[in-house]
Amino acid sequence: MLKFALKHMATRRAKLIMTALSVVITASVALLAYNISTQVSEGIVNTAAKYDIIIGPSGSATQLAMNTMFFTDKPLGTIPYSLVEELQNSGLVNDAIPFSMGDSYNAAPIVGTDAKLLEGKALSSGEMFSEPLEAVVGYAVARQYGLKPGNEIVTSHGLNQGGAAHAEHPLTVKGILKRTDTAYDNAVFTPVSTIWVLHDHEDEHEEGDTHEHEEEEDHEEHVEHDHAHEGQICAVLVRSTGFNAYSQLMNIYSGKSEYLIINPNTVLREVLDNVDLSRKIVYLLCVVILVMNLFVVSVIALLSLYDARKEIALMRLIGISMGSINRLYLIQNTLTGLVAMVLSLSFSHLCLMLIRDFVASMGIVLNAAHIYPMEWAILLVVFLLSVLPTVIATQRMAGKDGMSQL
Repeated sequence: MLKFALKHMATRRAKLIMTALSVVITASVALLAYNISTQVSEGIVNTAAKYDIIIGPSGSATQLAMNTMFFTDKPLGTIPYSLVEELQNSGLVNDAIPFSMGDSYNAAPIVGTDAKLLEGKALSSGEMFSEPLEAVVGYAVARQYGLKPGNEIVTSHGLNQGGAAHAEHPLTVKGILKRTDTAYDNAVFTPVSTIWVLHDHEDEHEEGDTHEHEEEEDHEEHVEHDHAHEGQICAVLVRSTGFNAYSQLMNIYSGKSEYLIINPNTVLREVLDNVDLSRKIVYLLCVVILVMNLFVVSVIALLSLYDARKEIALMRLIGISMGSINRLYLIQNTLTGLVAMVLSLSFSHLCLMLIRDFVASMGIVLNAAHIYPMEWAILLVVFLLSVLPTVIATQRMAGKDGMSQL
């Protein structure tokens, strides 16, 4: 029966291709919507859980959270490094980690910080940075540029490519992070003192050529790189010792107008609420597409069976049972559906690979190889809906005799 079904499919390949394409389009959209929204939501939740307080210059809470958690968007400005020491000596925190950002390596952000920021992140090779001008490179950056421990990288001024290069002070790669499927894969980490070294040098150069500096730098870049001066950072990431300490810190620093103090979990939950709303809209569109797909597949299946009614009648007249005919068409549609499922899964994850680098620039990291159990459930539902019209149609035809269909 299988061999006969394959031969029969070859004679009807145009209609079968149309059916398969309809299933592939529907399933791919549903799979992409679920996979992307789930990975984004998980990334936000996991990232927000690490710190309970972030302190930065006054400004946008969302911008501060996205900048420090996902290394995207521009820093709000600068605050004195002495705040880190103040927090560390307060007895209210387990960790107060400096954060500074403003330079890049081929558009990958350079994060000036402390090694504690990378706690829980394993190294695939090398060791952690410990001195100025040493760096640990994220998995994706190392893979893209073929970096290994011992290599030197030249950073540039600004968060985009094209800024002035810090050629006289290259960073030495000390270690490579293992893949984390987070924004950490797309960044380069170095001691915060590295940022001061790079920009102290830059300031000396600017003093020697003030006119050239004024032509090349606008006001926005001045604001972005105020932390060039030693003792300035962009934010502090804090883990308090407990709820009482958290409350005290919020009360102390929320009353200081020069600071913005946020709970990253609260801020990112608000972002996640917007993501959830977008996800619901996408899911609604998927349902609409699924209904349209069911209609299209049903029409194609019915037209196909209508065209084949004489063929079916002849098979019945020569003694082939309707059960065998039903099995023939069920095998054909099952094979078509299975091929469509494989193509849908492959196409949706190919799309994830194609958009991965683009969304990485927004701080969103997508693992194209990650398949959720729900994706298999979506494929099964689409498969059943694609086979169902044929089953119903052939069952209805079973109630008619062969002569009536000629």
